[in-house]
Amino acid sequence: MTTMNTSMQPSQQDLPSPQRLRRATLTALGVAALLLVTVVMPAEYGVDVTGVGRVLGLTEMGEIKQQLAREAAAAEAAERAAAASGSEAAPSDATPAAEATPAAPTATAASRTDTVLVALAPNAGKEVKLVMPKGMSATYAWTSTGGAVNYDMHGDSTGVPNSYIPYGKGTRVEADSGVLTAAMDGGHGWFWRNRSGRDVVVRLIVSGNYSELKRFF
Repeated sequence: MTTMNTSMQPSQQDLPSPQRLRRATLTALGVAALLLVTVVMPAEYGVDVTGVGRVLGLTEMGEIKQQLAREAAAAEAAERAAAASGSEAAPSDATPAAEATPAAPTATAASRTDTVLVALAPNAGKEVKLVMPKGMSATYAWTSTGGAVNYDMHGDSTGVPNSYIPYGKGTRVEADSGVLTAAMDGGHGWFWRNRSGRDVVVRLIVSGNYSELKRFF
């Protein structure tokens, strides 16, 4: 009776040689370095040493991301400075309460101007709202870079159920502008959703009578 050899171990000839392994490793490292220089660095940091990133539209995306990060850091620093200044300017506990003069309520919000960059990954949605009293207005203009977006411009009153008021909406839109007038006291603004399948950045410029700009992201 003959015993069959059922061993499935590869022969020495089937195994890759050390030279082939080194070549495969060097090739993988070369591809990774090429992708880092031509794709990752332009798209994430706006650094384009080869010029390929700008041709593919990646460098502008990276520059916008870096600008967004700088603006966020500056806003955080400004908020910390404002909080520290407010703490120093607060009256001491020894000041009699009777001497304090209450501030008169303002009838309207002060006019101001803001620019906001909203980075949207594929399928992501983010919202920006202006806090305005009823009847106040703000002019706005927004554009999307990298692809079109879906948007819903609306208003609502904080803490009031079913207070949603639509101002307008659209699908696969790359830009919009106009005047937003508050139909009631509350938050009024935009919700954007990115269905393009690639990274998109929305740039919003708004100016008018609102007391606060809120970023929900």
